[in-house]
Amino acid sequence: MALLSLGCVASAEELKTIRIGWQPTTTVQAQIAHTLAKTDILEKNGLKAEMTMFSFGPAVNEALVSGAIDVGFIGDMPSVSLAAAGGPTTVIARQSTFRGSIIASTKSDIKSVADLKGKSLYGPTGSAIYLAALAMLDGAKLKPGTDVQVVNMGFADLADALKSGKIDALFVWDPWVENFVNQGLARVVASSVELTMVVAMRDDYRGKNPDAVEKFLKAQKEATLFAASNHDKANAWFREPAAAQALSIDIVEKTTGFDPQWSAKSLSDIRLAFSTAEKERYLGLGKQAAELKIYPAVPPLEKKTDMSVAERLDKTPWSFDPKAVKVK
Repeated sequence: MALLSLGCVASAEELKTIRIGWQPTTTVQAQIAHTLAKTDILEKNGLKAEMTMFSFGPAVNEALVSGAIDVGFIGDMPSVSLAAAGGPTTVIARQSTFRGSIIASTKSDIKSVADLKGKSLYGPTGSAIYLAALAMLDGAKLKPGTDVQVVNMGFADLADALKSGKIDALFVWDPWVENFVNQGLARVVASSVELTMVVAMRDDYRGKNPDAVEKFLKAQKEATLFAASNHDKANAWFREPAAAQALSIDIVEKTTGFDPQWSAKSLSDIRLAFSTAEKERYLGLGKQAAELKIYPAVPPLEKKTDMSVAERLDKTPWSFDPKAVKVK
Protein backbone atom coordinates (compact mmCIF):
# COMPACT_ATOMS: atom_id res chain seq x y z
CA MET A 1 0.00 0.00 0.00
CA ALA A 2 1.14 3.50 -0.69
CA LEU A 3 2.19 5.61 2.27
CA LEU A 4 0.28 8.80 2.99
CA SER A 5 2.48 11.86 2.87
CA LEU A 6 2.37 13.92 6.03
CA GLY A 7 4.31 16.83 4.63
CA CYS A 8 5.75 19.58 6.78
CA VAL A 9 3.98 21.71 9.33
CA ALA A 10 1.65 24.10 7.56
CA SER A 11 2.25 27.80 7.94
CA ALA A 12 0.06 29.75 10.34
CA GLU A 13 -1.87 31.20 7.39
CA GLU A 14 -2.71 27.71 6.07
CA LEU A 15 -3.89 26.22 9.35
CA LYS A 16 -7.63 25.64 9.45
CA THR A 17 -9.28 26.24 12.81
CA ILE A 18 -11.31 23.39 14.26
CA ARG A 19 -13.31 23.90 17.45
CA ILE A 20 -13.27 20.76 19.58
CA GLY A 21 -15.54 19.95 22.52
CA TRP A 22 -14.38 17.31 25.00
CA GLN A 23 -14.95 15.96 28.53
CA PRO A 24 -12.26 15.95 31.23
CA THR A 25 -12.86 12.65 33.02
CA THR A 26 -13.53 10.13 30.25
CA THR A 27 -10.54 7.82 29.92
CA VAL A 28 -8.57 7.70 26.65
CA GLN A 29 -10.80 10.45 25.22
CA ALA A 30 -9.40 12.98 27.70
CA GLN A 31 -5.80 11.89 27.08
CA ILE A 32 -6.41 12.31 23.35
CA ALA A 33 -7.86 15.78 23.87
CA HIS A 34 -4.94 16.90 26.02
CA THR A 35 -2.49 15.56 23.46
CA LEU A 36 -4.20 17.45 20.65
CA ALA A 37 -4.09 20.63 22.73
CA LYS A 38 -0.53 20.30 24.03
CA THR A 39 1.42 18.99 21.03
CA ASP A 40 2.01 19.94 17.41
CA ILE A 41 0.11 16.94 16.02
CA LEU A 42 -2.87 18.95 14.77
CA GLU A 43 -0.61 21.59 13.23
CA LYS A 44 1.32 18.92 11.34
CA ASN A 45 -2.00 17.88 9.87
CA GLY A 46 -2.94 21.40 8.81
CA LEU A 47 -5.32 22.19 11.67
CA LYS A 48 -5.39 24.60 14.60
CA ALA A 49 -7.55 23.72 17.60
CA GLU A 50 -9.81 25.75 19.81
CA MET A 51 -10.49 23.38 22.71
CA THR A 52 -13.58 23.73 24.90
CA MET A 53 -13.99 21.51 27.95
CA PHE A 54 -17.50 20.44 28.98
CA SER A 55 -18.50 18.59 32.15
CA PHE A 56 -20.78 16.02 30.51
CA GLY A 57 -21.93 14.68 27.15
CA PRO A 58 -25.26 16.54 26.96
CA ALA A 59 -23.42 19.85 27.10
CA VAL A 60 -21.23 18.76 24.18
CA ASN A 61 -24.39 17.87 22.27
CA GLU A 62 -25.86 21.30 22.95
CA ALA A 63 -22.68 22.98 21.72
CA LEU A 64 -22.73 20.91 18.53
CA VAL A 65 -26.36 21.76 17.84
CA SER A 66 -25.84 25.48 18.51
CA GLY A 67 -22.72 25.66 16.34
CA ALA A 68 -20.43 26.61 19.23
CA ILE A 69 -18.06 23.75 18.28
CA ASP A 70 -17.29 21.90 15.06
CA VAL A 71 -16.50 18.47 16.46
CA GLY A 72 -17.44 16.79 19.72
CA PHE A 73 -16.22 13.78 21.66
CA ILE A 74 -19.35 12.10 23.00
CA GLY A 75 -20.55 8.75 24.31
CA ASP A 76 -22.49 6.33 22.15
CA MET A 77 -25.88 7.01 23.77
CA PRO A 78 -25.54 10.82 23.67
CA SER A 79 -24.75 10.47 19.97
CA VAL A 80 -27.89 8.35 19.52
CA SER A 81 -29.86 11.13 21.23
CA LEU A 82 -28.29 13.64 18.86
CA ALA A 83 -29.42 11.61 15.86
CA ALA A 84 -32.90 11.16 17.32
CA ALA A 85 -33.23 14.92 17.69
CA GLY A 86 -32.15 15.51 14.09
CA GLY A 87 -28.89 17.17 15.10
CA PRO A 88 -26.88 18.76 12.28
CA THR A 89 -24.03 16.30 12.77
CA THR A 90 -22.56 13.04 11.51
CA VAL A 91 -20.58 10.48 13.50
CA ILE A 92 -17.29 10.18 11.59
CA ALA A 93 -15.33 7.78 13.82
CA ARG A 94 -15.12 5.75 16.96
CA GLN A 95 -12.61 6.99 19.51
CA SER A 96 -12.25 4.68 22.49
CA THR A 97 -13.95 2.13 24.70
CA PHE A 98 -14.45 2.30 28.43
CA ARG A 99 -16.00 0.40 31.32
CA GLY A 100 -19.43 1.02 32.76
CA SER A 101 -20.75 -0.85 35.78
CA ILE A 102 -23.57 -1.44 38.16
CA ILE A 103 -22.03 -0.92 41.59
CA ALA A 104 -23.45 -1.37 45.07
CA SER A 105 -22.72 0.27 48.39
CA THR A 106 -20.37 -1.76 50.58
CA LYS A 107 -22.91 -1.15 53.35
CA SER A 108 -25.56 -3.06 51.41
CA ASP A 109 -26.10 -6.79 50.94
CA ILE A 110 -26.08 -6.47 47.13
CA LYS A 111 -23.37 -8.67 45.65
CA SER A 112 -24.95 -9.76 42.37
CA VAL A 113 -27.41 -8.33 39.87
CA ALA A 114 -30.01 -10.81 41.15
CA ASP A 115 -29.74 -9.17 44.58
CA LEU A 116 -31.26 -6.00 43.09
CA LYS A 117 -34.70 -7.59 43.02
CA GLY A 118 -37.10 -5.43 45.01
CA LYS A 119 -34.60 -2.57 45.19
CA SER A 120 -33.90 0.70 43.35
CA LEU A 121 -31.07 1.35 40.92
CA TYR A 122 -29.97 4.93 40.31
CA GLY A 123 -28.10 6.63 37.50
CA PRO A 124 -28.23 9.07 34.57
CA THR A 125 -30.72 7.55 32.13
CA GLY A 126 -29.39 9.37 29.07
CA SER A 127 -25.82 8.20 29.53
CA ALA A 128 -23.79 5.55 27.74
CA ILE A 129 -24.09 3.14 30.67
CA TYR A 130 -27.91 3.28 30.88
CA LEU A 131 -28.82 0.72 28.22
CA ALA A 132 -25.88 -1.45 29.27
CA ALA A 133 -27.27 -1.48 32.82
CA LEU A 134 -30.69 -2.51 31.50
CA ALA A 135 -29.01 -5.35 29.60
CA MET A 136 -27.35 -6.48 32.84
CA LEU A 137 -30.76 -6.54 34.54
CA ASP A 138 -32.19 -8.49 31.63
CA GLY A 139 -29.37 -11.01 31.94
CA ALA A 140 -30.48 -11.64 35.51
CA LYS A 141 -34.12 -11.88 34.35
CA LEU A 142 -35.06 -8.73 36.24
CA LYS A 143 -37.63 -6.41 34.71
CA PRO A 144 -37.22 -2.65 35.23
CA GLY A 145 -40.26 -1.09 36.80
CA THR A 146 -41.44 -4.43 38.16
CA ASP A 147 -38.50 -6.23 39.77
CA VAL A 148 -36.20 -3.22 39.99
CA GLN A 149 -37.02 0.47 40.08
CA VAL A 150 -34.62 2.32 37.78
CA VAL A 151 -34.45 5.92 38.95
CA ASN A 152 -32.91 8.78 37.01
CA MET A 153 -30.24 10.62 38.99
CA GLY A 154 -27.71 13.02 37.53
CA PHE A 155 -24.04 12.19 37.86
CA ALA A 156 -23.39 15.22 40.07
CA ASP A 157 -25.75 13.82 42.72
CA LEU A 158 -24.65 10.18 42.64
CA ALA A 159 -21.46 10.53 44.70
CA ASP A 160 -23.13 12.42 47.54
CA ALA A 161 -26.09 10.04 47.57
CA LEU A 162 -23.76 7.02 47.76
CA LYS A 163 -21.59 8.53 50.50
CA SER A 164 -24.59 9.56 52.60
CA GLY A 165 -26.23 6.13 52.33
CA LYS A 166 -29.28 7.44 50.46
CA ILE A 167 -28.80 4.92 47.66
CA ASP A 168 -27.55 1.33 47.66
CA ALA A 169 -26.97 0.70 43.94
CA LEU A 170 -26.14 2.79 40.90
CA PHE A 171 -24.82 2.60 37.38
CA VAL A 172 -21.84 4.72 36.39
CA TRP A 173 -18.71 4.70 34.24
CA ASP A 174 -14.99 4.77 34.79
CA PRO A 175 -12.90 6.26 36.25
CA TRP A 176 -15.64 6.82 38.83
CA VAL A 177 -16.40 3.12 39.15
CA GLU A 178 -12.84 2.47 40.26
CA ASN A 179 -12.72 5.65 42.33
CA PHE A 180 -15.75 4.59 44.40
CA VAL A 181 -14.29 1.10 44.81
CA ASN A 182 -10.90 2.53 45.79
CA GLN A 183 -12.56 4.68 48.47
CA GLY A 184 -14.27 1.61 49.91
CA LEU A 185 -17.69 3.04 49.10
CA ALA A 186 -18.81 0.45 46.59
CA ARG A 187 -18.24 -2.95 45.02
CA VAL A 188 -18.62 -3.83 41.35
CA VAL A 189 -21.69 -5.97 40.70
CA ALA A 190 -21.57 -6.23 36.89
CA SER A 191 -19.70 -4.48 34.09
CA SER A 192 -19.52 -3.86 30.37
CA VAL A 193 -16.32 -2.78 28.63
CA GLU A 194 -18.09 -2.14 25.33
CA LEU A 195 -19.15 1.44 26.00
CA THR A 196 -17.81 3.60 23.20
CA MET A 197 -16.82 7.21 22.66
CA VAL A 198 -17.46 8.52 19.17
CA VAL A 199 -16.54 11.63 17.19
CA ALA A 200 -19.41 13.75 15.85
CA MET A 201 -18.72 16.56 13.38
CA ARG A 202 -21.11 19.29 12.24
CA ASP A 203 -22.33 18.79 8.70
CA ASP A 204 -21.75 22.41 7.73
CA TYR A 205 -18.12 22.21 8.82
CA ARG A 206 -17.64 19.05 6.75
CA GLY A 207 -19.27 20.76 3.77
CA LYS A 208 -17.08 23.85 3.95
CA ASN A 209 -13.92 21.86 4.70
CA PRO A 210 -14.10 18.61 2.70
CA ASP A 211 -10.57 17.56 3.69
CA ALA A 212 -11.11 18.28 7.40
CA VAL A 213 -12.37 14.80 8.24
CA GLU A 214 -9.20 13.13 6.98
CA LYS A 215 -6.91 15.73 8.58
CA PHE A 216 -8.65 15.47 11.94
CA LEU A 217 -8.87 11.68 12.01
CA LYS A 218 -5.19 11.33 11.13
CA ALA A 219 -4.42 13.68 14.00
CA GLN A 220 -6.67 11.69 16.34
CA LYS A 221 -4.97 8.42 15.46
CA GLU A 222 -1.54 9.96 15.99
CA ALA A 223 -2.62 11.56 19.28
CA THR A 224 -3.90 8.21 20.51
CA LEU A 225 -0.58 6.54 19.76
CA PHE A 226 1.36 9.40 21.36
CA ALA A 227 -0.71 9.08 24.55
CA ALA A 228 -0.36 5.28 24.53
CA SER A 229 3.42 5.73 24.17
CA ASN A 230 3.62 8.29 26.98
CA HIS A 231 1.36 7.09 29.80
CA ASP A 232 2.97 9.17 32.53
CA LYS A 233 2.73 12.41 30.59
CA ALA A 234 -0.80 11.79 29.28
CA ASN A 235 -2.10 10.72 32.70
CA ALA A 236 -0.56 13.79 34.34
CA TRP A 237 -2.35 15.94 31.77
CA PHE A 238 -5.57 14.04 32.50
CA ARG A 239 -5.40 15.13 36.15
CA GLU A 240 -4.89 18.85 35.42
CA PRO A 241 -8.58 19.95 35.25
CA ALA A 242 -10.25 20.49 38.62
CA ALA A 243 -12.85 17.82 37.80
CA ALA A 244 -10.13 15.17 37.50
CA GLN A 245 -7.84 16.12 40.38
CA ALA A 246 -9.57 13.79 42.84
CA LEU A 247 -8.50 10.82 40.71
CA SER A 248 -5.15 9.23 41.45
CA ILE A 249 -2.68 8.35 38.73
CA ASP A 250 -3.16 4.67 39.59
CA ILE A 251 -6.92 4.92 39.06
CA VAL A 252 -6.49 6.78 35.78
CA GLU A 253 -3.97 4.22 34.52
CA LYS A 254 -6.02 1.18 35.55
CA THR A 255 -9.29 2.39 34.09
CA THR A 256 -7.76 3.66 30.85
CA GLY A 257 -6.32 0.17 30.44
CA PHE A 258 -9.77 -1.28 29.75
CA ASP A 259 -9.31 0.08 26.22
CA PRO A 260 -6.86 -2.15 24.27
CA GLN A 261 -5.59 0.95 22.49
CA TRP A 262 -3.86 2.02 25.69
CA SER A 263 -1.30 -0.69 24.89
CA ALA A 264 -0.91 0.37 21.24
CA LYS A 265 2.61 0.12 19.80
CA SER A 266 1.86 1.36 16.28
CA LEU A 267 -0.86 3.14 14.30
CA SER A 268 -2.13 -0.25 13.13
CA ASP A 269 -3.12 -1.05 16.73
CA ILE A 270 -5.59 1.86 16.70
CA ARG A 271 -8.95 1.83 14.94
CA LEU A 272 -10.93 4.81 13.77
CA ALA A 273 -13.85 2.82 12.35
CA PHE A 274 -16.32 0.51 14.05
CA SER A 275 -15.72 -3.20 13.85
CA THR A 276 -18.68 -5.20 12.56
CA ALA A 277 -19.65 -6.10 16.13
CA GLU A 278 -19.34 -2.49 17.30
CA LYS A 279 -21.52 -1.25 14.45
CA GLU A 280 -24.19 -3.84 15.20
CA ARG A 281 -24.11 -2.88 18.87
CA TYR A 282 -24.34 0.83 18.00
CA LEU A 283 -27.32 0.40 15.67
CA GLY A 284 -28.87 -1.84 18.30
CA LEU A 285 -28.77 0.98 20.85
CA GLY A 286 -31.09 3.02 18.68
CA LYS A 287 -33.52 0.13 18.21
CA GLN A 288 -33.50 -0.69 21.92
CA ALA A 289 -34.07 2.94 22.88
CA ALA A 290 -37.07 3.13 20.53
CA GLU A 291 -38.51 -0.10 21.96
CA LEU A 292 -38.19 1.43 25.43
CA LYS A 293 -40.05 4.55 24.18
CA ILE A 294 -37.04 6.74 24.94
CA TYR A 295 -37.53 8.05 21.39
CA PRO A 296 -40.76 7.96 19.36
CA ALA A 297 -39.00 6.17 16.48
CA VAL A 298 -35.75 4.41 15.73
CA PRO A 299 -33.09 7.13 15.33
CA PRO A 300 -31.60 7.33 11.80
CA LEU A 301 -28.17 6.16 12.94
CA GLU A 302 -27.03 4.76 9.61
CA LYS A 303 -27.89 8.05 7.90
CA LYS A 304 -26.12 9.96 10.66
CA THR A 305 -22.96 7.83 10.57
CA ASP A 306 -20.28 8.05 7.88
CA MET A 307 -17.06 6.24 8.71
CA SER A 308 -15.87 5.92 5.11
CA VAL A 309 -12.83 8.12 5.75
CA ALA A 310 -12.11 6.31 9.02
CA GLU A 311 -12.28 2.95 7.25
CA ARG A 312 -9.92 4.13 4.51
CA LEU A 313 -7.39 5.51 6.97
CA ASP A 314 -7.46 2.27 8.98
CA LYS A 315 -6.37 0.45 5.81
CA THR A 316 -3.72 2.98 4.75
CA PRO A 317 -0.40 3.12 6.64
CA TRP A 318 1.67 6.26 7.04
CA SER A 319 4.84 7.22 8.86
CA PHE A 320 4.49 8.62 12.37
CA ASP A 321 7.02 8.66 15.17
CA PRO A 322 5.66 9.62 18.62
CA LYS A 323 9.19 10.61 19.64
CA ALA A 324 9.22 13.31 16.97
CA VAL A 325 6.16 15.05 18.41
CA LYS A 326 6.81 18.44 19.95
CA VAL A 327 5.12 19.29 23.25
CA LYS A 328 4.12 22.95 23.47
